[in-house]
Amino acid sequence: MSYDTAMRELELENELHKRSAAKRFPVFIDYTMPSYSRQWFHTLIAEKCQQLIEGTLGTDRLMLFVPPQHGKSEIVSRKFPAWVLGRNPLMKIVGSSYSADLAQQFSRSIQRTIDSQEYASVFPNTCLNNSNVKTDSRRGWLRNVDMFETVGFGGFYKAVGVGSSLTGTPVDLGIIDDPVKDAIEAGSQTYRDRNWDWYTDVFLTRLHNRSKQILIMTRWHEDDLAGRLLEREADKWTVIRIPAIREDLTLPEDPRQIGEALWEERHSLERLTATEQRSPRTFAALYQQRPTVAGGNIVKRDWFKHVSPHEFKRIHGGEPVVFFLDTAYTDKTSNDPTGIIATCKIGGDLYVTHAHKVNMKFPDLLRFIPPYVTEHGYSASSSIRIEPKANGLSVIDQLKENTPFNVVCTKSPKDSKETRLFAASPTVEGGRVILVDGAWNEAFVDEICGFPSKPHDEFVDLLCYAVDYHISNPFKPIDRKRLSKQVY
Repeated sequence: MSYDTAMRELELENELHKRSAAKRFPVFIDYTMPSYSRQWFHTLIAEKCQQLIEGTLGTDRLMLFVPPQHGKSEIVSRKFPAWVLGRNPLMKIVGSSYSADLAQQFSRSIQRTIDSQEYASVFPNTCLNNSNVKTDSRRGWLRNVDMFETVGFGGFYKAVGVGSSLTGTPVDLGIIDDPVKDAIEAGSQTYRDRNWDWYTDVFLTRLHNRSKQILIMTRWHEDDLAGRLLEREADKWTVIRIPAIREDLTLPEDPRQIGEALWEERHSLERLTATEQRSPRTFAALYQQRPTVAGGNIVKRDWFKHVSPHEFKRIHGGEPVVFFLDTAYTDKTSNDPTGIIATCKIGGDLYVTHAHKVNMKFPDLLRFIPPYVTEHGYSASSSIRIEPKANGLSVIDQLKENTPFNVVCTKSPKDSKETRLFAASPTVEGGRVILVDGAWNEAFVDEICGFPSKPHDEFVDLLCYAVDYHISNPFKPIDRKRLSKQVY
């Protein structure tokens, strides 16, 4: 074969590749990003996005549930808007995520793709203003990190954080990419309600009859945005759930055998299995896209491990016992008890050595605390940690003034009990909360596992405090007071 013939064949091959990139979104990804390692599930996601925009999906709403760090945002939030604007530069696209910063990162990436030589060769009619026009579109076609327009057409891409305004913005294609940041937000009823209100009161009001929607996320909670939509209008959505480890045959496009990892080269089965062992509940939600129902089963009874008093004494090793108090209100209409637990961190585990509740008036409570903490292991390196709610501040002041104990005023939590227990639950599920056997075990476990249906929740508060102090912040120093007199 001559050199000229080889060059002509190479040019023809490149031309066919370029034409295919304009017609097929998966090929476009390869053409504009040659180093991209496209897996079968990347192709599936890209094909579903193309079917959505071409009207062949069967619905105008697409949900994609994919594990973290498996490339879903690269395809849907970074490449797809560029391809859509290349096909139709009149399109009006909104891309949103849990924060404006992340949405702006998507915008920058889309602009870089459109500015590339590869893109220009595929879609020569779609281009952006060469200058950064921040606010005044009369000086040229708008282009900044929040919004850019296609020159000569007026199509646009707008980046917004979930919760932000979309006033005056018509939407042909709306993309919501991970509206929830983390477990704290997912576990918060307030955050979930905010997401829902933004979706219904802001996002939906900008759509029209031919608008398309894509929701991509990792599932944190049964009641997240996807969960609410599926509960109300499941028949209106095409749902693609791609688990990190295949566990059934519900997705016919999945070529894996049951038990195989989704992307072995990047996230091996060994690594996924280790992640599951650390927190099966979190793994089921984030990696398998099967969030469990919150409420009564936030914490399950069999998650708690147990150790005998004799065994605890053997392994104790002089680690300080830290006490947490949830004090009761002093008004006559309240019958809430005061809860107290004794805890100790040994290695990476939290041991609860005792838990107790009392219904006492303020003077009696002050007389009760000293002998209780002394009996249950208070030492010179211990502390008594009390939230300044109800009569807590008065208890703190009186104990500091009249006893030699190291009494610490803890910060009042901003999140709800459900949110905090949801965040603490992986520690319990992973077997890192160990109860020293005693008559108090049943009442403690029953209240926590029965939350929120139980009439009292003092132990819930105290467990969340203890997990946050000992486990969530492992390098937090224990407050110590050099005692000058004997603790009684």
